[in-house]
Amino acid sequence: MSLTLVSTAANVGGLGLGPLAAGVLAQYLGAPLHLPYAVFGVLLLTGVAAIALTPETVRKPAVRPSYRPQRVGAALGERGYPGAAAAGFASMAVFGLFASVAPGFVSGTLHHPSHALAGLIVFTVFGAAAAAQVLTGRLRDRTRWTVGLLAQAAGMTLLAVALHVTGLPVFVLTAGAGAGVLFKSAVGLVAGTAAAARRGEALAGLFLACYLGLALFPVGLGVASRSMTVTAATTWFTGVVLALLAAVAVLTSGHGSRTTR
Repeated sequence: MSLTLVSTAANVGGLGLGPLAAGVLAQYLGAPLHLPYAVFGVLLLTGVAAIALTPETVRKPAVRPSYRPQRVGAALGERGYPGAAAAGFASMAVFGLFASVAPGFVSGTLHHPSHALAGLIVFTVFGAAAAAQVLTGRLRDRTRWTVGLLAQAAGMTLLAVALHVTGLPVFVLTAGAGAGVLFKSAVGLVAGTAAAARRGEALAGLFLACYLGLALFPVGLGVASRSMTVTAATTWFTGVVLALLAAVAVLTSGHGSRTTR
């Protein structure tokens, strides 16, 4: 299994399962502000215990080196890195949008108060992303970039239309799949083109850009919704993402990306 598939599926899969589990717990077991955190706390401790019991696969050096935190680098000068960072930022911004706005949209606009349904919609977005990452694994790198860009652009366009006609369906899958493929392509590009000595810091820089997109755009959307409707703010959001996708297309044009398999 490739580096890019494992790293992207782990991130996207966890981001999707969390809202689904929290929605189901809140809907059917109550205590929505306490029970999900308690359950995830137990799961976290279980994971820590599993890691502690996992046998080491490398030999310990005779002289233990001093610990140094991994530096975060932008890999300036690396071929295609600015486009990969912008692609990661845009894809995670879309995920952040659905994770933050979908529950309110389902209960307020569509009049479905079910917490489980809201969690299911968020899970569907991330599930479509994970499925698309697997299904496009055999595509050529340049083709995968194009598919991701077009699918995410189509999904965001459909989102803008759906907000004004109070519909919900196809754009969830389209935008999620496009964002997933684009995120996978960005990780693959950085992992495949960064120098071996700088790969760790280059990937750290990429994920920093991704998580900024995941956090900043929903916060900005919340601030904007204080002076305009959520529908209007989200429409502006789709325009910003489409412009960002156009910038990604320009930054990554003229070369095919290499990924680490």
